[in-house]
Amino acid sequence: MMTKNNALEEKLKSGDIILVCARKFSFQAVPIKIANFFKRGYRNRGWTHAALYIGNGEVVEAFSTGIVQRNFKETYLNNGFNLLVLRHKKALEKDLEKVINFCVQEESKKYDFRGLIYFLLSDFVPQGLHFILENDFFGECFKINDSYFCSELISTGFLKADVYCFEREPYKVMPIDFYNHLWFDVVDKLEVPEKQKSVWHKIKVGVFHALYIFSAILFPVILIIVAHLLLIAAIIITVCVGIGIYVLSAFGKKERRD
Repeated sequence: MMTKNNALEEKLKSGDIILVCARKFSFQAVPIKIANFFKRGYRNRGWTHAALYIGNGEVVEAFSTGIVQRNFKETYLNNGFNLLVLRHKKALEKDLEKVINFCVQEESKKYDFRGLIYFLLSDFVPQGLHFILENDFFGECFKINDSYFCSELISTGFLKADVYCFEREPYKVMPIDFYNHLWFDVVDKLEVPEKQKSVWHKIKVGVFHALYIFSAILFPVILIIVAHLLLIAAIIITVCVGIGIYVLSAFGKKERRD
């Protein structure tokens, strides 16, 4: 009898995008969860990771240890993850081959942790100040050659294959941005069936959601505190430098009089 896991695996085609959400609390997912919390227009905001299916049961993905190839079944079909499989509506097979080839060639490259910071800043900074984030100099600070986070790797592959479907640069694309019905079809979804959700499971999910929401509320407060501390430090340094210059100037004048 074919299980839900096997059925999903049978539907996979090379070039499919697999969005991932861990069923347990993950500290690594906190930055993306916080950014997703403030994302507008998305009802399902749990997807925190993206992998590219390259065929023969393998996926390539930007993981915290770098760009790696892993066995899809062993990695994700272990009841530890909710999965959403997406397929590009307009990309041809030859286009998807280019995407796969690019991502595979980037294997062993480093993970781009700066992208996570950009996600958080872009969601917390008011829209009226987004021109600062869009500044070329500021953007270059978050764009590192030969390093990628998960969605940046795949979106860069689409860019190289001339089937790019985002208005923003690859380093600004989040995993949840692939969940776009204009460009991607939903092939299949794997999550805990409602009838199998125990009371304990619902309690855990509720606790995890509360933790993520608390983090989303706490993070801006921390940013504000840090910003004020930096401002105070800048004022103190400026005052100290001013006093130092004044003292040295006064001391120099006194020596000249003597």
